[in-house]
Amino acid sequence: MQPKAVSRCSARHRATPGRAARVLAWAVVVPAFMIAAHSAQARAAPVWTRLELVENTAEGPAFDRCQIEATLERGQTARWRFFYGEARADPSSGWSAIRSSSGCAQIGTEGVATTWTLRGSPYFFVDVAVGQASDSGREVLIEAAISVQRLTGFAQGGAPAYETRTEKRTLRVPEGGSAVVPILVASEKETDQFRVRELLLKFRASAAGSRPKVVYGEIAVAADVPRAEVFLDGGFVGRTSSDGPVVLGAVRVGDREVIVQDASGREARAVARVEKGRRASLSLILMKGSPASEDGLRPLGRNPQGGEELWREKDGAIVVRIPGGEFQMGGPEAEGDPPEHPRHAVRVDGFLMDKTEVTWGQYNLFLAASSRPPPKSPIWGMPEAFPASNITWDDARAFCTWAGGRLPTEAEWERAARGDDARQYPWGNTFDPWRCNTRDGGPHAPTPVAAYPDCVSPHGVLDLAGSVSEWCSDWYEEAYYAKSPAENPAGPETGTRRVLRGGAWMSSSFAVRGASRLGIEPTSLGPMQGFRCAADDRKADGK
Repeated sequence: MQPKAVSRCSARHRATPGRAARVLAWAVVVPAFMIAAHSAQARAAPVWTRLELVENTAEGPAFDRCQIEATLERGQTARWRFFYGEARADPSSGWSAIRSSSGCAQIGTEGVATTWTLRGSPYFFVDVAVGQASDSGREVLIEAAISVQRLTGFAQGGAPAYETRTEKRTLRVPEGGSAVVPILVASEKETDQFRVRELLLKFRASAAGSRPKVVYGEIAVAADVPRAEVFLDGGFVGRTSSDGPVVLGAVRVGDREVIVQDASGREARAVARVEKGRRASLSLILMKGSPASEDGLRPLGRNPQGGEELWREKDGAIVVRIPGGEFQMGGPEAEGDPPEHPRHAVRVDGFLMDKTEVTWGQYNLFLAASSRPPPKSPIWGMPEAFPASNITWDDARAFCTWAGGRLPTEAEWERAARGDDARQYPWGNTFDPWRCNTRDGGPHAPTPVAAYPDCVSPHGVLDLAGSVSEWCSDWYEEAYYAKSPAENPAGPETGTRRVLRGGAWMSSSFAVRGASRLGIEPTSLGPMQGFRCAADDRKADGK
């Protein structure tokens, strides 16, 4: 018989609508066992048990990452799973960290009862089975079976590989106190990647009628970067907003770590002291240092792919510098559709391109500054971090002009998506369904921009495959490639349709290839049609 467990992280994990995701749901079998009678005085009354995952950080503070609890009746066993950290394959070092997230859940007969939204593979997880505990009035004796798995690397096919260790312990928990079991002493690499020093399991237990009361407060989080992800004690809880602070409700009292992270992984963190029934306030700064240039762009440094990034103050967009160069545009005769042929060499000058598609948050700033009417809302609404859609070509062009740029040419768009080696997809030549939001791999729903950090191009531009289709500046002509100029092609002089690139969240893997192209009437409105902006690169032009 399974007890009903109550799982709490430091705040309710409010998942954003349609958020793109990899899901951890591995079935687990842990041998059940019964607790032995440890003394004649021990009582077999119900016992309340709580288990907490505690992180001691490299900077010093300790944080309760997650907690889960249950009341154990005679003959019951509680089975719980915790995870910490997410990692991806790294050819040079075996693995690299994505983020230091965490979670906990009950394990039932069908496996993990709750699923977690992950960007990569869990780095570390532990399964715990706790049998019925006995209460002597002064202390609670519980027996725990612990199985720990730690990532060692990735197999050739991309599957994560783990080393496993198991142990059984009899724990004496003083009434009103706790017992601690160390489960990870971090290596130098783990500390460098996750900023963790050690992980502990903290056991609390008492007679069922004397369980301690959990009290809560709130945290208001503000940041200078809108639509950045917010993590509370390692768990994703929401996004910052241009409308003001985001309030995190039902946060357990104590010191709580808050991290704000932008689309390129830059982060700011702080610790909030949460008190019962009160609201703590934090203001985090990601944009430190360099001032904006005359054209409203502030240097940010380089992204993980090596691309130079800038911050556009007008609307809060991250902009990536794409170097000029020659590449093979289109596809070979044996691949793709006729409008992608012939494959031909094209050279484009260096340019700037938005890292993500334009969001509703950005587009609303434009509407507030112009006299244009708002577009019709898609059925899922207009969440601030979602890509703007139902936008005509003319409205997209008007936004980019207001922001200080323009729509990208079709050649620029393909250059950003395919790099120097004419790869089929932004990341390579093999379609990986988990990398991006498409019909063949996503949730079949729209997601916030940058929700898929591995859907990334050679220079660090995101979501060029799937999400929403994107307007380009060119008129569309099926046979244009046969007469396209070799230098900075800008499309036909006239036409009836405009180019649309990249596919959308309901497009197949074939339709989201970097060479795939469509022509759509410029007045067309589609809930899966969006855009991003480009601009001439003054630095490349020597201006």
